[in-house]
Amino acid sequence: MLISLHAWASLGQGGPKVDEARTRAIISDHFCPCQCGTHLPGSDRGPACFGCSVGKAEVTFIRESIAAGRTLREVLVALRELALIEVFADYDDPRLPEVWALAQAAAAEFQQHRVVLRPPGADNDAIRVVEFAECGRGTGRFSAWHRSLIRHHGPWDRSRLLELAQADGLGGDVMEDCLASIDVAAQVERDRSHARERGLQRLPAITVNSVPVSIHDEALWEALRQLMIDASI
Repeated sequence: MLISLHAWASLGQGGPKVDEARTRAIISDHFCPCQCGTHLPGSDRGPACFGCSVGKAEVTFIRESIAAGRTLREVLVALRELALIEVFADYDDPRLPEVWALAQAAAAEFQQHRVVLRPPGADNDAIRVVEFAECGRGTGRFSAWHRSLIRHHGPWDRSRLLELAQADGLGGDVMEDCLASIDVAAQVERDRSHARERGLQRLPAITVNSVPVSIHDEALWEALRQLMIDASI
């Protein structure tokens, strides 16, 4: 099965404290921004998202924001932002760091927080990294771990990834136990299917609110600018 929100929380020993009641209330009041029409994973309301990359990213944002001391109002305002920027690429794609930096820069300029990596798991190495990445959920360190994996240039074997996790404070039995039980097949398949539905022929690729945009010019900035203009009319 996919690792549950409860399991993510159990990984967080030693990490920042999260107000669980407030976190669950926010999660249960919001839908997954992937436009699947279901509530966020772990919601007390049904139907709830099974835990796609987008849903997991939103839950992680809520948890880490509260742990960092952001006010309820700040979190709720962020959850009303207009854009969902999705980067379709595997962690081990050598072009990912450049494309991710581009997406982050554009999002920051327009004050949007939803930049989500959607790895399609092209081979066993790529799927292995997704498993390692997801085992960082709920630790309070996921964002930093996520950045470390994006910056990493290989190798991508299990022993090297365990060393990298240890350096990021995610080593030990907890990581090993998670890796022994986690199943990312449904998550990877959802990312693959959304890439196919959007006609993405080559990766890395970027979409804004499900619409593909070029990564070779100012198309991402223009798409975000037009989104803001349309919302202000």
